[in-house]
Amino acid sequence: MWTRFLILLLLALTPQAIISVKQRDLETVYQWKQLVYGFATPADRQHAQSNGYLVPENGTPIDVATHQQAKGSRVFVTIPRFQTGIPYTLAVVSDSNEANGPVLQPYPDYSYHNAHGRDCNKITSAFRVAITECNQMFVIDSGVIGMTQHCPPQLLVFDLNTDTLYHRYRFESSMYVPIASLLITPLVVVQDPPPKGRCRRLHVYIADVTHHGLVIYDSELNTAWRAENKFMYPDPDHGQHTIAGANFILMDGMFALATDQRQLYFHPLASISEYAVPLSVLNNRTMWMDNLEAMPEAFRLVGRRSSECAAQAMDSHRNLYCVTFNPIKLIRWNPSKPYNVKYEIEVPADPQLLEFVSGMKVFKNDAGKEELWMISNRYQKVATGTLTDSEVNFRVVRRPLDDIQSQHPPIQDLSQRLIFT
Repeated sequence: MWTRFLILLLLALTPQAIISVKQRDLETVYQWKQLVYGFATPADRQHAQSNGYLVPENGTPIDVATHQQAKGSRVFVTIPRFQTGIPYTLAVVSDSNEANGPVLQPYPDYSYHNAHGRDCNKITSAFRVAITECNQMFVIDSGVIGMTQHCPPQLLVFDLNTDTLYHRYRFESSMYVPIASLLITPLVVVQDPPPKGRCRRLHVYIADVTHHGLVIYDSELNTAWRAENKFMYPDPDHGQHTIAGANFILMDGMFALATDQRQLYFHPLASISEYAVPLSVLNNRTMWMDNLEAMPEAFRLVGRRSSECAAQAMDSHRNLYCVTFNPIKLIRWNPSKPYNVKYEIEVPADPQLLEFVSGMKVFKNDAGKEELWMISNRYQKVATGTLTDSEVNFRVVRRPLDDIQSQHPPIQDLSQRLIFT
């Protein structure tokens, strides 16, 4: 009798040990040979064509985000204006399809995008976005087209319930250096999330990839400050990359961000190292006001992985994901283990779907389960001038995480949170 009781007690106390979840696979949600730009009206299309703003082969998608709502889900992508010919730079994927792929539509509409740097109240070049549990989308607009800084970088917040601009914050000149800086990656931490909170207290952490720093925005103060550290710089030994046999040089610095609500994990693109710093240090505005390089001892090397990777994301179980360049592997790591190749766990995935993952997020689906969403763009072919529209180049893929998460219990204070990178 006691033996049976002990067995039942153990089973009750260790459910994670006995739950068996079938291994999940990557699912291709959308794919393009070349981006397909749709327009709400013929007049909008004519405006783009007649002004040289519609050159489909010039567009490279960089980021992806999905949003669940009562009437269904939407998927957003960004197309930064690395060059001219991009009619709009923030889009939603429509249900229509053409030969090259699904049709995009401008978000929130074409009028937000048609100034091309001549009106800084509009969107100049959206780089990446973050969608919070508050039904808000945070957009980093770099203000740069090609190599020209047309407008100051700005943080735009859209209310996804009404598709209206909720807030705008223009960064002061002390937060960036024109042309030298490029603000690319926002990560949002909400301190008062729903249902109890009112989404009024949050911090946004923004990577400056080329001037090697981090900008921190405080919504309560409606102000921003800047932090810099030697770990945000690229490693010259890892500036030459190989992806799917193609070699290219990209000396990008501060790039990918993720958090477990206590630490900010980050890495430059040209690096195999992962670093961390407490959020409490970054959030202390007074510490950084007179010294951009304050508190160097608070920054630490977490460890080194097998290869460079671009975007990263962390789930509510503190699994940190990224896709290495060479070989192409989706890997995960948990902070409970040392960060090194030994504890770098490969998640089975088709490498052809993951050639240069430039955007990665963890989102909850309509069933409340977390999924890993990624966008790949074969940047190695963009960099080497070998991209062709005769084959699929851009993909949005997703993978359920329940099989991975069943192996580890969630962290209590993260179980109701979403982490965006």
